[in-house]
Amino acid sequence: MISVTNRCPARCSYCNIPNRPQREMSTEELISLFDQLKHLGTQRIALWGGEPLVRDDIGFLIDYARNRCGFFVSIDSNGYLLKKKWEAVRNLDVLVMSFDGPREVQDRNREPGSFDKVMESLEWASPLMRVFTITVLTRENLGHIDFILEQARRCGFFTSFQLLHHTKSLASDEEDTLLPSNTEYQEAIRLLIERKRQGYPIVSTIPYLRYLLKWDDYSRPTSSVGKGLICRAAQLYCNVDTDGSVYPCSCLVEQVPAKNFLDVGFEEAFRFSSRGGCQACIASCFNEYNLMHSLNMQVIWSWFQHTKKT
Repeated sequence: MISVTNRCPARCSYCNIPNRPQREMSTEELISLFDQLKHLGTQRIALWGGEPLVRDDIGFLIDYARNRCGFFVSIDSNGYLLKKKWEAVRNLDVLVMSFDGPREVQDRNREPGSFDKVMESLEWASPLMRVFTITVLTRENLGHIDFILEQARRCGFFTSFQLLHHTKSLASDEEDTLLPSNTEYQEAIRLLIERKRQGYPIVSTIPYLRYLLKWDDYSRPTSSVGKGLICRAAQLYCNVDTDGSVYPCSCLVEQVPAKNFLDVGFEEAFRFSSRGGCQACIASCFNEYNLMHSLNMQVIWSWFQHTKKT
């Protein structure tokens, strides 16, 4: 995962990323990173931020990563700039868009008019490329899971779901007020498992959802004690922060020491990265990775089906 900017046209209630003061990497620095990753055998990159589409060079970066390096490339976006930047993103393998729920929720979490912008982008892009949405489950939208699933069926996109989990450097001060109770989260997770079994377009896997269901305290998104699943962060995947610092994952940004690949090269920065005392977390993408890297065939097959080239 590579953060290419902290800039973002939205101001989500649970996110502090646009207020981070780092400089972002230049085109040349990111190309150097891609080349080093290719040399070391990287297969997949996910570009995120902030909003990656605010970068003027985003199309060049996507095309270089796919065509010159052979990476599977995805981007996390709020969709605001999608139609304007379509030529830049049309070669993506997967577009991941943030979607919080119906108008009153989406606009309250982000800003007035956000719902119309994201729905326009989802309706427009879904027939043209593989689109996933990611929904951060909060007190505001726990009751609207079925609305999101029905929109996915109508438009033809797939859904994934995330619990609040970012560290204080990435989360806003409002995150605590948005956190559901343990019981509320567990009820929502059980509903997702039921809907997944009923055939709704949910890419979050049942083994991952079951893993979440066993978490003992959702107000503590990381744990120094293992939860029955080996974490492969800093071994098989990592997060490159906006300034080039290499962390095991986004949950540990500014929480553990890190080296910057611009100073020492990516290989040394990656080898230096360490999870510290963290052994487990509730972040969706990382635990899906951990399940795949543990050779859970149900998870491997599910993600193969959702990401294979047609």
